[in-house]
Amino acid sequence: MHKTFERIEKQMDQILFQIHKPNNVYINHDLSVILDRLSIPELSKDAVFSIYTAMTHLDRISYFNYDRDAILIGDLYSAHYYHLIAQIQSTHFQKLMSQALVHMNALKSNLQQNYKRMSQAEILESIMNVEMCLLDALIDIYELHEDKARIRQAIFNKIKVEQLTYLNFYTEEEISQVIQTLHSKYPKWSGLNEK
Repeated sequence: MHKTFERIEKQMDQILFQIHKPNNVYINHDLSVILDRLSIPELSKDAVFSIYTAMTHLDRISYFNYDRDAILIGDLYSAHYYHLIAQIQSTHFQKLMSQALVHMNALKSNLQQNYKRMSQAEILESIMNVEMCLLDALIDIYELHEDKARIRQAIFNKIKVEQLTYLNFYTEEEISQVIQTLHSKYPKWSGLNEK
């Protein structure tokens, strides 16, 4: 069985075969491990991984002031997501994932516009909600409710600065402090297969 990130990497290599592959795309290997442990169809894992990669890449463009051409790579990952969900052929999947994406973007926008008026606890809660949006949708779609606490713990225990660049009002050091706080809330990651 190929890992989710390997499948997406191979699919994107086929799409980008005539184009220089950028080295600034952040591949979240920890998310791939979490997805690989879920008992859901590979296409669903691939779709979530693809849109997550697209959204993270687009956040990183503005945070790190990447070249304008980097936007096209993010758009390709996003288009690939839509190609994958068309193959899934589930309006339920499409609806819940679309709602999750809208909610995720609304949360990010709220953070960027209102962070000065938000308490540290409200900011942390918003970050936690952003990071769980796509996985919460998968939990609802595939009725994985008994795994939710372990999935949440795995996400926050493995979170990295590269994932939180939508916090463009923070420096990398401040994002690291946010991560330390999240790690203190979710100190042990025992994996999804362990109870």
